[in-house]
Amino acid sequence: MGDFSSNSRKATIFGGTGFLGRYIVQRLVRQGWIVDVITRNPNQGLFLKPLGLIGQINLIEGNFLNHEHLRGLLKGSDVIINCVGALHESANQNFKILHIETPAKLAKYASELGVDKFIHLSSIGADERSESYYAKTKGLGERRIHESFPEAIILRSSVVFGAEDKFFNLFSSIASISPVIPIVRGQTLFQPVYVDDIACAVESLLQDTSSTNKGIIYELGGTEILSFRDLILKMLFLIKRKRIISEIPFWVADIMCPLVYMANKITLNTIPLLITRDSIKQLETDNIVAENMPGFKELGISPRVMDSILPNYLNRYRPKGQFSDL
Repeated sequence: MGDFSSNSRKATIFGGTGFLGRYIVQRLVRQGWIVDVITRNPNQGLFLKPLGLIGQINLIEGNFLNHEHLRGLLKGSDVIINCVGALHESANQNFKILHIETPAKLAKYASELGVDKFIHLSSIGADERSESYYAKTKGLGERRIHESFPEAIILRSSVVFGAEDKFFNLFSSIASISPVIPIVRGQTLFQPVYVDDIACAVESLLQDTSSTNKGIIYELGGTEILSFRDLILKMLFLIKRKRIISEIPFWVADIMCPLVYMANKITLNTIPLLITRDSIKQLETDNIVAENMPGFKELGISPRVMDSILPNYLNRYRPKGQFSDL
């Protein structure tokens, strides 16, 4: 852990208890930052406490529906980092609120309070002209942020992998119990990026005291570009299982969407929400870094390869468990 005192710089992070947020918190703590983690349920973030020294990580209750309350929580912050987002809409997760309205408010408050840096975590494919509502709201959110805080830094990433991910873990779970793995549009390209590499990017931006990165949008992708189908094949190879990959036509997937949604709700999320009409629209566009966008290279970071990370947490899905090579 880095040197820490009551005079240390303070970072306020939204989504700090999530998959990506926890890695960013760990990086900040190592650099000696005081970290305020704003969360709806502080008790669910207690696992973060051991990452820092006593008093270094503060779990603070905050609700995205109460913007004025959030403004008060930002006072004294040197940096604000927003990691909040949702892949699917639900009763508690509204794209308009999470991706547009609240990030825009946070950026506005950050500007009014004189915060040094505002870093927003977004997604490759964010485009307010997109037919996907997810990508559209992400794009609109980015524009609204820059309108309020022109110097805000935005990090777009491809599909993120790591021990707690909901991509490789999900499909490995399916492969453990099903002889068939259904996918839609298997030729869509992805550039998976390791979660801690994104945290390293945030750390690098905070260490950089120059003004060269202000207002820049970075796109972060890993070392390999693979199709959806090839990613599933890689996963099957690592967990040593032979399964049939069944590519579902769009029209069939469209019919299945409401059925999958109902099954997900009836089983209280036991059956995963594998596909939605919006996620199908997202798959119409490759999820890879654009050639003209700055990324890891400009940040001085070499992203880690999938094969050096995936076996460490996917081996538990092997037929005879993580301690067997069979």
